[in-house]
Amino acid sequence: MVDAPSRTTVQALRVSGHVLGPCGSCAKEERALVMFEDYGWGVECLACGHTERVNQVEYVEDADPAA
Repeated sequence: MVDAPSRTTVQALRVSGHVLGPCGSCAKEERALVMFEDYGWGVECLACGHTERVNQVEYVEDADPAA
């Protein structure tokens, strides 16, 4: 029996493209959405440069920092 690859879903802020959650490599929360040449979605850490593909992006509204 072969295990199916796990599907990766991330949450991203709709306007800025900032991805919620820590980097899997350096644990900093400085990630952004990227699109690969084959139009697949990915996440890139702006601190260390670690990039990974994701299967699905769930968009969330930007939070109002004044609230």
